[in-house]
Amino acid sequence: MKINNRLIYKTLFTLIGIVILSIGGFMAYLMTPSGFQSRQAEGPKVLTELLEMAQKSQPFNPDPYISSTYRPGDPLYEPVLAIQRDRWDIAKKLLQPLVEQGNADAMYWLAHISGGSIYAGKEIARLFRKSAELGNPYAALRLDVSSEDCSLYLRGYCDPKWGKLGRKLLQERAEKGDKKAEYYLLQYDENSSEEVHKKLEQLVTENAKNHYYQPLMNMIIDYSIQYYLNYFQKENELPLEYKKDINKLSILMAKNNFSPAIGNIFYTSDIKEPNKYMHHYFKIGGNWSTCESHYKKIIYKSRSNVIDAVTCIIIGNIFKKATNSWTSYNIKEAENDWSIQFINEDLEKNGKDSLSKKEMDLIRKRVIKIVKEMTPMIYIDEMNPRP
Repeated sequence: MKINNRLIYKTLFTLIGIVILSIGGFMAYLMTPSGFQSRQAEGPKVLTELLEMAQKSQPFNPDPYISSTYRPGDPLYEPVLAIQRDRWDIAKKLLQPLVEQGNADAMYWLAHISGGSIYAGKEIARLFRKSAELGNPYAALRLDVSSEDCSLYLRGYCDPKWGKLGRKLLQERAEKGDKKAEYYLLQYDENSSEEVHKKLEQLVTENAKNHYYQPLMNMIIDYSIQYYLNYFQKENELPLEYKKDINKLSILMAKNNFSPAIGNIFYTSDIKEPNKYMHHYFKIGGNWSTCESHYKKIIYKSRSNVIDAVTCIIIGNIFKKATNSWTSYNIKEAENDWSIQFINEDLEKNGKDSLSKKEMDLIRKRVIKIVKEMTPMIYIDEMNPRP
C-alpha cells in the first residue's frame, strides 16, 4: 500500500492551523473584556455620589452603632459580638435560649458556629432549615448546592430547592424596599453587562447611604485586588488615583463607625493624623489584628506608638481569653504575650529603653478605661459572617 505523504502533510498542517486559530480565538476572548469588566476597569471614580459625600469634611458620627448590624438591647447583640470576637463558647450559651424561643436569626448564627466535627453537619443543616422555613433567606442560601458549606460540613444536606427559596425570600424583601436584599439578589445575576455593573454601583451607593457598608467594602476590596479584570487589564501597581479614591471611601465609612474600613485608610502616605483613626478604633472595636498590624509598621517612630501597640495587644488578648465579663478580666494575664516581650527586646537592641514599670502601669489603666468605655459595633452579618 502506497502512503500518500502529501495528504498526510496537508492533514497535519490543517490540524496545526485549527489549533493555532483555536488558541488565537481563545486569547482574543481573554483579551476582550465584558461590559462589566470595562466598567470595573474605570475604577472607584464611578461611585460619584459617595465620593462627593466623602469630600465633605465631617467629624465622626456621634452614634457609635450607626453602621452596626445589631445594637445594644437587641437580643442578638451580645452573642453576635462574641462571634465577631471569635468567642464561640460564649456565643453558644447566649444563642441557645433564643433558638428555643423560635428566633430564626439566632438559629442562623448558632448553625454558623456549630462546626468543628465531621458529625456536625446534621445539626447545622437542621438549624439552617428551620431558620429558612421561618423566613430567613440567608439560612436558605447556606443550604444551596452552590454554597461553599456544601463541600464541607453540609455535604449531603444541600439541595437546589433551598437556593430557590433563598432567592424568593430575597426577592420578597427587595420588593418591600430592602436594599440589602436587593444587593445580594444581584449577586446571582450572571449577566456580565455594563448595565449590571451600573446597577451594582447604584445598590452599593443606596446601601451606604443607609449606613450598610459591607457592599461598599466588598467593592473596594475588588478594586484593590483588581478582582473582576482579565489578565490583560490588570496592572502591576494600583493606580494612584484608585488608591486616593479608596482612601476617601474608607474614611467615609470609618467616620460612620464602620471599623473594618479603618485598615484601608493607609493606601497613601498623605493621610493626616493617621493615629486619630486608630484611637477611634479603640472606641468602636473590631478585629484587633488590624490595630496591631498598623502599629507594627510605625512602632519605633515614637514612644506613643509603642504604647499604642502594646495597648492593642493587651485589649486583643482580653477579648480572646476572658471567660465571663470582658471588663473583669485579670489584665496581667493579657500582658503575658510574646509580642510584648519581643517589642521590649527590640527596643533594647536599638539602643532604646524597654517599657518601664511606670509606662506599663499607665498602659494598664488606659486599657481598663478603653474596655469599660468601648461601644463596640458589629460589622459581621449573615452574608459576611466571618470576622
